[in-house]
Amino acid sequence: MNIWRFTDGKPGHDSQSIGLCDAIGRLTVVSRFDIETNSIFDCISHFLLNKFPAGKTLPDPDLIIGAGHGTHFSMLVARNARGGKVIVLMKPSLPLALFDYCIIPKHDKIPEKNNIITTSGSLNPIQFNKNKLPDRGLILLGGLSRHYQWDNESVDKQIVKIIEDSPGIKWAIADSPRTPGTTLTNIRNKTNTNLEILNYSETSTTEIREYIFKASTIWISQDSVSMIYESLSSGASVGLIELRNKNGVKAENTINSLINENMLTSFSKWDKCRTLPLGTSGFNEANRCAQTLLDRGVF
Repeated sequence: MNIWRFTDGKPGHDSQSIGLCDAIGRLTVVSRFDIETNSIFDCISHFLLNKFPAGKTLPDPDLIIGAGHGTHFSMLVARNARGGKVIVLMKPSLPLALFDYCIIPKHDKIPEKNNIITTSGSLNPIQFNKNKLPDRGLILLGGLSRHYQWDNESVDKQIVKIIEDSPGIKWAIADSPRTPGTTLTNIRNKTNTNLEILNYSETSTTEIREYIFKASTIWISQDSVSMIYESLSSGASVGLIELRNKNGVKAENTINSLINENMLTSFSKWDKCRTLPLGTSGFNEANRCAQTLLDRGVF
């Protein structure tokens, strides 16, 4: 089966579409072709001419998959010219009826329809690891965002306390392009532990996912929702480095539901009991969505 995967170049969106493609590949034999999105002007031109130049050397697609608003027009134009079923990830900016299937997080509160599959958060390519390394810990930091107020002093205090309370764990800490430049230096200066620093400019996404796959304990700043789901999928015990909410009601609802389901623990709760929930093999939304598509006869 041929899959055309459309990409807008954003790592979070690629993580979702690759996750679904990989999951489908575990159920049937696939050939995946990655295609960059076109501009709106090119999309309109190609639609009117009923052609799709980016795929002219590729076999016709059975499935067309993409995440991110920038992929929507390109996917529809590709289907118009070459056929296949379009599967969009996340709530699209265009009418839902235009897509064969929409895979949307349940916190978007979309009404039930035949072409909608709801998920607990975003899809990702991380698989469950039953052989986690018990002495490996990982801290993943986001940074400045629309939904949360980043407070270096508060973040530093939480991380130092986490590290000092876990003397038997070898910690690695990773920042992101959104992390304030002084954050890692401040944390390293405030703890005597020999931290492994994973600077985003020197560490690939693939390498970070290897750390996620191996670490038994992972702490993530509250703004990094996609990293939370990747860590849960890996089977790690997951803790939440707390940030002050600004206006991210949707993101806040997602976090609260995970806490209420005892899938992760906030720092303030951990600070009282000093325990994190055990990881589970049952959280893999990409596999579940792929199986649902198979059950519905999509492939």
